Amino acid sequence: MPLAPESRLFPLARLASALLALAALLVVGCASKPDSESSAGSRENGVLVLTRDDDQRTAEVRVGEQIRVRLPEKHGTGYVWAIDETDRQRLALDSTGFEDPTEGFIGARGMRTFTFTARQPGEVVLKLKHWRIWEGEGSVTERFIVTLRIQE
Repeated sequence: MPLAPESRLFPLARLASALLALAALLVVGCASKPDSESSAGSRENGVLVLTRDDDQRTAEVRVGEQIRVRLPEKHGTGYVWAIDETDRQRLALDSTGFEDPTEGFIGARGMRTFTFTARQPGEVVLKLKHWRIWEGEGSVTERFIVTLRIQE
C-alpha cells in the first residue's frame, strides 16, 4: 500500500528541524570565545599573576606593569623552572625566587616565582621550561608559554 503524500513529508520536516537546530548550535559555538582565548591571569594589587592554568594563553599589560609567574617546583629534585625564551627589551626580569611549601611533608612542592616588568609596547612570547640544567634539553619535563601584549 503506497504512503499518503502527507506521511512522506513528516520525515522531511523532522530532518529540516534537526538541520536548523544543528545550524543554530554551530552559529552559537562559533560566536563564543574558547577559554584558551580569554585573557590570562588575575590581577593582585596591580600585578598580573600567571599560573600553570594560564599556559598557552594571552594577556594584555601596560608598559611599566609587573607580571608575576608562579609555577610549582619540587626544589630537592634538581628540576627547576628557567626562562627558555623572551624579548628582554620588551620584558625585563626583575627577580626570581622560591617559596618553600607552607604545609605538607619534606619534599613537597614549593612555588617558583618570576617577576617581570613590561618595558616597551609590542607582543612578547614568554617561554619557560622545567628541567635539570646539567642534563640539557633532553631533561625538559614541562613547558610554560604565555603571550603578552604590551600596550602604552
